[in-house]
Amino acid sequence: MAMVDASLVLDAIVAVSIAAGALFAVIELRDLKKDRRLELVLQACMHWTTREFEDAVGKVWRADASDAKELEKQVSYNDLSMVADFHDAVARLALEGLMDTRTLTGFFPFSYMWKKMKPWIIAERAAAGIPGIWSNIEKLAQFQEEEGGYLATGKRP
Repeated sequence: MAMVDASLVLDAIVAVSIAAGALFAVIELRDLKKDRRLELVLQACMHWTTREFEDAVGKVWRADASDAKELEKQVSYNDLSMVADFHDAVARLALEGLMDTRTLTGFFPFSYMWKKMKPWIIAERAAAGIPGIWSNIEKLAQFQEEEGGYLATGKRP
């Protein structure tokens, strides 16, 4: 029986330890990514439930307007901007893969808000000369329409 050199055994132990450490690091990084994505969704939900934001969303939700001027008579420019900015920012995070799109469209009514605010957003795009402003809302609204559900229509089943 041949004698095994102690340095070979130690080298093998070190190699196995490095591999185990690398595997552990990958698992931890995956968990951190999931934790970060969950944290972003929770922060968005917390913002949604602030009194000021709920009031603004409620005004947009209840508005009965067919054009931008009529909508701005019923809902202030600041409230419209706040609702549009929130939905656009959260939609951007989803489109960049930093938040799960299906999870977001289960929480937030992108499609319904897009339908309500579309005339105003289009008018603001023209007035500002920025055709892409708030375009992420539109993209996520289209995704939500394809997925369906009451958040797409604004009506509960």
